[in-house]
Formats: sequence, structure tokens, C-alpha cells
Amino acid sequence: MKSIQLLVITILSITLSISSQAQKVWTLEDCINYAIENNITVKREELSADAADKAHFQSLMELLPNANTTGNHYINSGKTLNTETYTYEDQTYQGGRFNISSELTIFNGLQNFNTIRKNKLDLLAQLESVEKVKNDITLNVATSYLQILLNKELRDNAQQQIDITIKQIEKTKTLYEIGNASKGDLLQIQSQAAGEKAALTDAENNLKISYLDLVQLLYLEDPNNFDIVIPEILDITLGNNITTVNDVYNDALAFLPEIKSAELYLKSSEMNLAISYGSISPSLTFGYQYQSRYNELATNIADPGSNYPYLEQIGDNASQAIYLALRIPLFNNWRTGNSINQAKISLNDAGLFLDLQKQNLYKDIQLVKTQAIASLDRYKANLEAVKAMEEAFRYTEQKYQVGLVDILEYNTAKNQLNKSNSDLAQAKYEYIFRTKILEFYRGEQITL
Repeated sequence: MKSIQLLVITILSITLSISSQAQKVWTLEDCINYAIENNITVKREELSADAADKAHFQSLMELLPNANTTGNHYINSGKTLNTETYTYEDQTYQGGRFNISSELTIFNGLQNFNTIRKNKLDLLAQLESVEKVKNDITLNVATSYLQILLNKELRDNAQQQIDITIKQIEKTKTLYEIGNASKGDLLQIQSQAAGEKAALTDAENNLKISYLDLVQLLYLEDPNNFDIVIPEILDITLGNNITTVNDVYNDALAFLPEIKSAELYLKSSEMNLAISYGSISPSLTFGYQYQSRYNELATNIADPGSNYPYLEQIGDNASQAIYLALRIPLFNNWRTGNSINQAKISLNDAGLFLDLQKQNLYKDIQLVKTQAIASLDRYKANLEAVKAMEEAFRYTEQKYQVGLVDILEYNTAKNQLNKSNSDLAQAKYEYIFRTKILEFYRGEQITL
């Protein structure tokens, strides 16, 4: 009985889980967050940041002294020199030696400290690269999200047109039956309905494709159970002034990760040049060394006839040394000079790259600002056009009902109204998206 209850509970849990997943409706924020969390490029950039972090950690560890040990055990056979007695021996014997050493770099032209600074800058730059990828994903998701809203509005508009035409077909049939409309009028409006049904099919397919585009950005497997939140009517306040290019640009310089990353790489290149200059400086190293040896043929001078164990030999033969090593580079086939020249080239290139990023940013802001103004102008023009076309269509429809205009004139007025509505929707979403980009450049999150 308990097993049956457990089975029923499990099935209900799975059913409720599937149902909750199917009923999930995604907001723009949900889509952006999910896309960032599951994007492969983001994960790869984060791995690169982890690698940069490990490189920075290793440069810190280079300040510590190193410690190494070496050892060997050998078997000599035949006539060989016995280094214990400095006589030749013609027999097989064993021996060995080992060494423990440690060195600490006291000065090397500040290369270690500059390497730490460089790797820290590289780490910060890579973290900005992660943010750059996230920003790209945010804009891509927002574009797809708004494309769905636009295509949905165009689909709804197409549906409204076919609904109007279907009603008009019924009215035309009635007029034809009582003799107030010709057979040609009826055929013409039925043909209009067929064309509008095809347009509706295209609009529905475009909507499905836009949903698929967003689903693919989110790395979801099944687009069938995916739906988004349709926000309240997105109104455009015509009196709002669009922010100036310079205001957006100045804010973006302090915010956008591609600019901050380029600035950090420029500083990193400066550190790289300092490291290259450090290689021509003398270096000073403090060291310690301990070594000893043993040999099967060795004899104890204090007691020549006794056995001489290896451990006693190691203690008797041990030696230690503490030293300061000064290295002065004189000539190394011009490698150091060439390294300095290469670092200068990289520094100049990093400066040019930063300038290029700033130029591209300014151009992008100029373009988006121009597109926003143009789309606002189109929206205003189409808004007036829609008002005029609605009035004209109502007037034409009334005249058609009493037979004062033919079906061709009626369809022309209807098609013009439909086109004006489509143009208005496209201009509206174009303006919304461009203004959202300008806001994003100023450090604001994209929301609807």
C-alpha cells in the first residue's frame, strides 16, 4: 500500500513539475539572466579569467625562495677512479651523492614586481571581457524579445484585417443577393481575403521564427512550451528629448567594459615594457646549498678497519655554502634589445586599440542616436498617417455600403490603412530599441 502511495506521489510531482515548466512565462529579465548563465562563450571567458587569476597568483609566488633537491645512486664496474682514495679500482662498487639548494632573488630590475602588476591588470582586463560578452548577450536577447513583440503586433494586425474582410464578405454577399453589388465585387473581396490569409500565414511564421531565435539564444531545447510576458502598451512620449551624443559617450567611457578592458591592456603593456627594461639590469640572488656523498669503498680515517655505514659517510662528507650571486648581462644575441623593441610596439598598438575602441563607440552612439531620431520621425509621420487613413477608411467603407464606391477603391483604402499600421508598429519598436541601447550605454539595465 505504501509503495502505491509513493508511486502516486511521484507521478503527481512529475506532472506538476512538467505543468509548471509548461506554464512558465518569461520576462525580459528572465531571458537575459538565463541566457547569460547558460551561454558557452561566457563560460569560456570565465575560464580565461580563472587562468589569468592563476597566472597572477604564480607571479606572487615568484617572490618566495625556491627549494630543490637532486640525488643519484650509481654502480661502477671495471677499472674506475675511486674519488674517495683517488686511486684506480678494478672492481664493482656502489656510491651516490645528493644536493639540496635554495635561492631567493633579491633584485632583478623589479621584473617580479612588475610582472605581478601586469598579471593583475591582465586579470582585471579579462574580467571586463566577461562583462563585454554578457552585454552582447543582453543586447541580442533584448533585440529578439522586441522582435517577438513587433511580430506579434504585426500578426495581430494581420488577423484584424482578415476579420474585417470576412465580415465585409458577408455584407457583400447580402448586397449581391439583393442586387446592390455585382458578382465581380464579391469575387474581388474574396480574393482580397485570400491574399490577407496568406499575409497572416507569413506573419505567424515570422512570429514563430522570432520565438525560435530567442529560444536558441537561451539554449532551450523545446520552443513549443516557451512564451514571454507581453508588457503593457509601450507608449512613446513624443515630447521627450533624446540624450545628446556627448552625454551618452562620456557616460559610456566610464561604464562599458570594452573601454575599461582596452585601458587595462594599455597599462599592462606599460608594465610589459618595464619588465623588458628590467632584463638589462644586473640581478642579485641569495643562495644556500647543502651536499654530501657516500661510497661503498670509502674507509673511515679514524677507524680504517671498521665498517663505514652510509649515514656516517653522509654526515662526514656534508658541506654547506651560503652565497650571493651577481649576474650582469653583457650580450645575449640582442634578445633583450629586441624584447624591449617588441614591448614598445605592443604598447603603441595597445594605445591605438584604445583609441579605436573609443572611435567605434562614438560612431555607434552617433548611429544609434540618428536611428532613434529617424524612427521617432517615422513614428510621428505614421501616427498622423494612421489617423488620416482610419478616417478615410471609415468614410470609404460607408460609401461602399451604399454603393457610391466600388470594391477596388474600398480595398485600396483598407490596404493603405494596413500598411500604415504596420509601418507605425515597426517605427515604434525601432525607436524603443534604439533608446534602450542609448540608456544601456549610460549604464542602465534594459527593461520593458
